[in-house]
Amino acid sequence: MSNLAMRNPGFVGREVALGQVRQLLIEHGRVVTRSHDRMGGVGKTQLAIEYAFRFAGEYDVLWLVAAENDELIGGHLAQLALASGLVGADVTTPAAVQALHAAIQANQRWLLIFDNAEDPNTLAPWFPPRGGHLIITSRHPGWDEIAAPVEVNLFERAESLLLLQRRIPRLPDDGADRLAEALGDLPLAVAQAATVMTETGMSTEEYLNLLAHHTSEILDGGKPGNYPTSLAASIRLSTDRLAQEHPAAAQMLNLCSVLAPEPIPLNLFTRSLALLPEPLASVGRNRLAFYNVVKTIGEHGLAGTSHDGIQIHRLIQAVVRDRIDDRHLTLIRGQVATVLAAAVPNDTNDPASWPLWSTLAPHIIAIDPTTTTMDQLREAACQLMLYLLRRGEHQPALLLAERLHRHWHERLGPDDLHTLKAAAEHAHAIHVLGNIHQAHPMIVDTLARCRRVLGDDHPQTLRASHDYGVSLNALGEYAQDLAVSHDTHARYRRVLGDDHPDTLRAAMSLAGALFAHGEYAQDLALSEDALARCRRVLGDDHPDTLRAAVSFADTLHELGEYAQARAMKEDALARSRRVVGDDHPDTLRAALSVASTLHNLQEYALARAMKEDVLARSRRVRGDDHPATLRAAMSVAETLHSLREYAQARVMKEDVLARFRRVQGDDHPETLLLMRSLAITLAESKRVMQARIMIDNVLNRQRRIIGANHPQVKRTLKVRAQIAASMGGAVAARRNRSSRRGGR
Repeated sequence: MSNLAMRNPGFVGREVALGQVRQLLIEHGRVVTRSHDRMGGVGKTQLAIEYAFRFAGEYDVLWLVAAENDELIGGHLAQLALASGLVGADVTTPAAVQALHAAIQANQRWLLIFDNAEDPNTLAPWFPPRGGHLIITSRHPGWDEIAAPVEVNLFERAESLLLLQRRIPRLPDDGADRLAEALGDLPLAVAQAATVMTETGMSTEEYLNLLAHHTSEILDGGKPGNYPTSLAASIRLSTDRLAQEHPAAAQMLNLCSVLAPEPIPLNLFTRSLALLPEPLASVGRNRLAFYNVVKTIGEHGLAGTSHDGIQIHRLIQAVVRDRIDDRHLTLIRGQVATVLAAAVPNDTNDPASWPLWSTLAPHIIAIDPTTTTMDQLREAACQLMLYLLRRGEHQPALLLAERLHRHWHERLGPDDLHTLKAAAEHAHAIHVLGNIHQAHPMIVDTLARCRRVLGDDHPQTLRASHDYGVSLNALGEYAQDLAVSHDTHARYRRVLGDDHPDTLRAAMSLAGALFAHGEYAQDLALSEDALARCRRVLGDDHPDTLRAAVSFADTLHELGEYAQARAMKEDALARSRRVVGDDHPDTLRAALSVASTLHNLQEYALARAMKEDVLARSRRVRGDDHPATLRAAMSVAETLHSLREYAQARVMKEDVLARFRRVQGDDHPETLLLMRSLAITLAESKRVMQARIMIDNVLNRQRRIIGANHPQVKRTLKVRAQIAASMGGAVAARRNRSSRRGGR
């Protein structure tokens, strides 16, 4: 299996480098092809691809991963896992990458090429821990501790001559030598010159004369200072001829030049013909003619084509852009931004849309929504943030949200609608990563601005109000959360209607607030209604429906309906694993919920296995101190307690309590539940006095924080009575022992 484009028939030389790559891969498993002076166009990628074809018999999978955008690498690896049949199309990136790593470890015959990598520290975590071979191509330093280096520099003169005379059979030696000298033996420039001369029939003298008169300044904007001008000049010759002979193809090339140097799906353009310039729009109405436009660009040596679409090298893109004046380039960016915005899926929460999001993401980033003046592109960028969050790619979402928020805050002001949207997703990303106290002031500020600028009933204000309630709940401010969630839900119903997806999410949040507040009967009724509406409006497998099912089942569990809760939870878990993957936060929550019900059904061995699996995954995906990880750890400890492994349970509970106190504070309601759980284990561990002191502390704090009538306070009173009884039994036992000693 391979995603490599057609083998380059013009590849020449590099025998020593190919031998080095082979030997170092056998010895170390990882190789980086690089240029000593960080020059582009020397053939680092071509060397890696030629190696792949030459040694294809040694591998079952050959796959090139575009590695320029750090935040998108996971998505590319997820696509490989999908293409390999390891996962479904709707899994989260972490789950897909985990499956991919496991497959590579099990079957060593994989070759992955990470192309145009930037930062070693960012890329390294995506590598499989063991197995397979990796080739990294990069112009950046810092790879020596990660991969064995193979230097790729300019052609030897003999290699330049071989390439030119293979592509232009009648080219004499002296003509080839003059061309190589003028092109500076830069591989991409040499290959480009051969393409121009072959396709146009141009003589050596004509080419050299045009090259001299079309030479322009070195590529600006961070290109190496000693980069040959001849590369830009040769590309300009091809683009000149393309513009003269195929105006529609030249327009297509211009549009593609402002997108990412990754595959561009052709239906991005064919679905939005009315948004394209003429004559490209007219040509596009004939599908065969449109594909001939793409073919023509490839024939001019300016692009590669495959089933994934058209792909243009970043250096060629840069030269093309360099030829366009600022006014026209702004117009082109606007046209492309409009086309991209039109292609964006509506529902970021629907896993069926995620493959398209993965394809569009690098191009939305490339068009630079931080500086755009187009509302459509800003809106697409906001949707991209949501997609990353919904898919469980929280760290990439945070990076993008922080950048958009910062730039839009500076350019548009803090009260602009898109700045407010970016602020909301920025805070959301921080919140889901477990930094609740850091996110809360941002959420409060965003809500205040939305209310002042947009009004109380604007959809963005309602979203900010919803986030505020969720944050209050996470902070343990249950009474305040309940009031906010009631108001938000009522407004959503009035503004958007009972069945709008946003209203349904608000209903689920209100149900969660009722649950936290101990209003289980009201929670049950609202949760059941929300679940029924989600199933009817969104479908049985939509992530929102699955979250609603788990929430409803949690309330059934709380009311003692364990058998019904178990059946619902197990169904939701199976669907969640299939829809979003094993490591998605929704799946981890559902799995822990199932395990908790199994625990209450006294199926302790099965509950323990499930809980320990959730804990291991949560630690890997979220980190040791994430609140969800701490809940999973405490849940494991409670099952250990039920299995009478009191010593291990006590150690785990003490560790979790210490971490939770540090993260959430002493008075958080969950902290108090953890203390109560620890007190129970202390009592069983014959530390009855310590347990009594702790449970009294819990009871006093709960009465003050959640109220004396909360169901959790009543449970704490029962635990306190049990501990008191244990103390009485212990005292009686000591008296009996003393009496027996006195009698003797």
